[in-house]
Order: sequence, then structure tokens, then C-alpha cells
Amino acid sequence: MQNKEKKGLLLFLGLAFGISWLFWLIAFGLGYRDISFVDITRWEFANSEEKTAFLLFRIGIYGPLLAGLIATIFVSGTQGLKGLFSRIFKWNVSWKWYFYLIFIPLGISLVSVLVGLILGVPLEDFFSGGVPLSLILFFFLYQVFTSGLEEPGWRGFALEKLQKRFNAEKTSWILGLVWAIWHYPYVIFLYSDTGFFAIIMSLAGFSMAIIAQTFIFTWFYNNTRSIFIAILFHAMLNTSTTFLLGEITIVHPVMGIIPALVTWGAVLILLKRFGGERLAK
Repeated sequence: MQNKEKKGLLLFLGLAFGISWLFWLIAFGLGYRDISFVDITRWEFANSEEKTAFLLFRIGIYGPLLAGLIATIFVSGTQGLKGLFSRIFKWNVSWKWYFYLIFIPLGISLVSVLVGLILGVPLEDFFSGGVPLSLILFFFLYQVFTSGLEEPGWRGFALEKLQKRFNAEKTSWILGLVWAIWHYPYVIFLYSDTGFFAIIMSLAGFSMAIIAQTFIFTWFYNNTRSIFIAILFHAMLNTSTTFLLGEITIVHPVMGIIPALVTWGAVLILLKRFGGERLAK
């Protein structure tokens, strides 16, 4: 990795964390609450301050995207930006990758539900995301244009640069941990009323899941070179989790570990099949 690329990676991390955490902390200070998706579709807020907090929080989500664009220009100028956009809009890949990005998240969530039922978690505690099934397509598209747009930063820039120095397995560990920590202010806020133990369990389960997911993202990206596929996979992960697992980790904090373990099962299969050097054929 060249010196300029190292500086570019540090610039990316500083901006990604700085932009997101700044806007999130301001939103929290204004009394941000986790507004239901139904309220979002109706644009219903208690007052103007709540609306402002919501918008500021959503701006924070675009920290990795903005950081990726700025760091790309810093490292490789407009030519690098052109290459980044070509990968963002690279949709023409084998149909099997679209199959995988749909059914891997569904499989992880469904197996997690099954394990939870075996452990005695009541069925009604699942599927509690509060979003009507009729809105599932709208919810998926919302995820594409919010959380999904983290991917030009995480995969389009950071993954690319880290893999110039480390193999796919080590890169996934590093990037997964960084990606998990980036989420921490929101995770702590989300579980702030559940007690210290629940927060620790949630951070542990969330970190395990995010690092495992990063391996799968690396597998997708290294085989397709498509940020577009990564965006759709990210949106599908959030959608399947919301509709199948709902708020199960809030009701049963220990359930945060189950999806993580199931995801790690998928990662072990990928590592055995493709190897940790490239996670690709």
C-alpha cells in the first residue's frame, strides 16, 4: 500500500466516523427517537424538533458514502471517482449473485428463528418489527437509499485499499471491527433503556454479526467487483432482519448472539470453499 493510499484510508476513517458520529450525537441531543417506518412513510412527527433530529440522524448515515467519495478523489482524483461510480452501477453480473443476496439473509434469519424457538422463545416475539408486510418493497427500497449507500465507502473504498496490504480474511476482520464500532453510538442509544447487561450483550452480538457479515460482503465483492450487489445485499440483510427477527434482541438480549453464530456458520462454509486469501475463485 502506497503512502498516499494509507493517508487516504485514514482520511476515510476520520471522515466516516466524524461525519456520522457528529450528526448522530446532535440528533440524540435534540431528543431523537427511533421513529417507526410507518410514521416515516406518513411523515408523521410529534413536532418540528423531532423532525429535525430525524433528518440529522439520517444525514449521519451517509458519513461512509461522503468519506468514500472524498478519499477517492484525494487518492486517485476524478479518474478514481469514475472507477468508483462504474462499480456502484455495475449491475450486469451473473444471476446467481442476485439469488445469493436474497436467500443468504433469509436463510440466516429463518435459522435464527428456528434456534430461538428451540431455546423456548415464543413465536409471537419474532416478526415484531412493526412494519406491515404490505410495505416490504418500500422498506427494502428505503434501505437501499439509506443504509445501502454506506457501501461505496466500506466496500468501494476501504475494502479495496485494505486488500492491497492484507488478504481477504484479515481485511474482513479489520473492516468488520471498524464497521461494528462505527455503529456503536446508535446501538448504545437503541438499548439505553434495557440496562448495562443488555447493552453489553447487544454490542457483543452485534459486533460478532457485523464482522461475520463483512466476510460475506468481501466474498460478494471479490467475486463480482460490484458495489451495486453490495448495496442490495445490505438492504436485504436489514429487510430480512426487520421482518423475520423484529425487535427480538430487545425483548431477549441473548438472542443477539444467535444470528451472529448462524452467520459465522455461513462464513466458515465460505472460508472452507474459497479460502481466506481472496474468498473468491
